[in-house]
Amino acid sequence: VEQLYRLYAQSHGWERFGRRLAEQYLVTQQAKAESLLFQSAEQRYLGLLAQFPGITNRVSLGHIASYLGIKGPSLSRIRAQLGREQL
Repeated sequence: VEQLYRLYAQSHGWERFGRRLAEQYLVTQQAKAESLLFQSAEQRYLGLLAQFPGITNRVSLGHIASYLGIKGPSLSRIRAQLGREQL
C-alpha cells in the first residue's frame, strides 16, 4: 500500500487513475447494496441476466444464487416460474 501511495505522490496521472478506480468500485458496491435492499430476488436475477447474457452457461447456479443473496432452491423456483411465464 505504501508503494501505491508513493506512486500517487509522484504522478498525478496515477493518482487520478487510482481515484477513478476507487470511485467506480464504490459506485458498483452501492448499486449492489441497493439492489439487495430494494429489489426482489427475481428482479435481481433478471437484472443479472440482462447485464451478463449467457451467464448461466458459464457460472454455476450455486454461485449465481450466492451472488444474488439467495439459496439455490429459491433460484430454482425463480427460474421455474420464469420458464412457465414464457410458455
